[in-house]
Amino acid sequence: MLKKNFLISLVIFQGLLIIAGIIAIIFGVFYKMSNDKNSKKIINKNIDLNDVFLINENQYQQKYILDNKVVFQIIDIKTNKVLKEIVIEKN
Repeated sequence: MLKKNFLISLVIFQGLLIIAGIIAIIFGVFYKMSNDKNSKKIINKNIDLNDVFLINENQYQQKYILDNKVVFQIIDIKTNKVLKEIVIEKN
């Protein structure tokens, strides 16, 4: 009787672990989908094409002026993430 109760409790515990794993996978998929939507956003919509320069096949540089500052950004083409940003203040 003791072995039977122990085995039943192990089966129930294993079932709970499987359910927790499925829930974790579902949350991970939804997190990845929401993260992909955020990475596809355009960084600066008001950029002039004359201020965008291709550095190599994986990166480009954009320049814009914001509040008496000139901002240079090097951006990865595939992920559209800013790799490096240089800010120069106007006098």
